[in-house]
Amino acid sequence: MLSHVEVTARVTVTPAAHFVWSNRLDYRHDCFVCQRVARLVQLQHGMPYGLCTPDEHQAPIRVSAFDTTDHGGERGLRCRITSWWAPFNDLVEPDVQASELAAEPWVQLNYRVGCHVCRDNGVSDWLGIEGFLRSGSAPATSSCPRCRTELVATGGAPEINLA
Repeated sequence: MLSHVEVTARVTVTPAAHFVWSNRLDYRHDCFVCQRVARLVQLQHGMPYGLCTPDEHQAPIRVSAFDTTDHGGERGLRCRITSWWAPFNDLVEPDVQASELAAEPWVQLNYRVGCHVCRDNGVSDWLGIEGFLRSGSAPATSSCPRCRTELVATGGAPEINLA
């Protein structure tokens, strides 16, 4: 059966930040290929399949939509994850049954942020700061590691819902 999950997230950026969502993400998924529950799957928008860890076999899951928004200081992301899903019991723990949405949904979204203060001062790698927003994360603020200018504030964890 074809399943769709929607992941949404928002961050607030300061005028000193140059912010870009990455098209890479990690997602917890019940993989019927290896018949394991709660596997970490690496996804990238544009790839026709995901890589199920730890052996990185191809899994029938992909990012089928990836939309970003820019409203003043707020940056949003909405991505749809599409997968083939079938009921099964975990190969190692037979009492654990797979579900369309993992029992404890988890995602890590990645981004890159640059500091305009450093750029204006001639720093060559001003866009080199990578960050992430993951399930279970509390609101936090990120600053430039060089000049300590505040760049990004997260309001909390991404939302994961069946679509």
